[in-house]
Amino acid sequence: MTNRRILIISLAGFLIFGLLLGGKVVYQKKWVDVSILSQSQQIPGVVSAKVEDNNSLKEMVVVTDQLTNLRQASKTLIKVANNVPIRFVDHRNDSLEKLFGQIQFALQEGIARGNFTEMAQNVRIQAEKEGVQLELEMDSDAIYVILNQGQAQLIEVIERSGQGQFLSSEKE
Repeated sequence: MTNRRILIISLAGFLIFGLLLGGKVVYQKKWVDVSILSQSQQIPGVVSAKVEDNNSLKEMVVVTDQLTNLRQASKTLIKVANNVPIRFVDHRNDSLEKLFGQIQFALQEGIARGNFTEMAQNVRIQAEKEGVQLELEMDSDAIYVILNQGQAQLIEVIERSGQGQFLSSEKE
């Protein structure tokens, strides 16, 4: 009789545990992901956003198309992401990647030395030489870089203090 009660109580416990776990998964997929998507799509240039597992680490992947005002978009996405690192997915081409690799010297030197005015001038000169439109902004947290060449666009947020809120951007 006692063994039977223990068995029934154990089965009921497993059933309740399964229902709670299933409810959490449904809540995460239906309400949280939909909330992130709807809030992020209100940002001009953001196509979609979702939280994904990448090697058991969560990251918010934000697909963009001709994004403008990267600084404001980043601030909004940080609030939506809720402490999950953000990775932008853009429409870069090889020439934009090459230019970004070249301007990295000036960007990193600007961060290390604090000579941001000189950094901005050097980056603008390099972009003009390549015929690329540059949107460069900065605040106390990061440097925001958008390189445009026709329909191609490269987006990168370079954190000044290494807060870990942004991951390297990727090509779509």
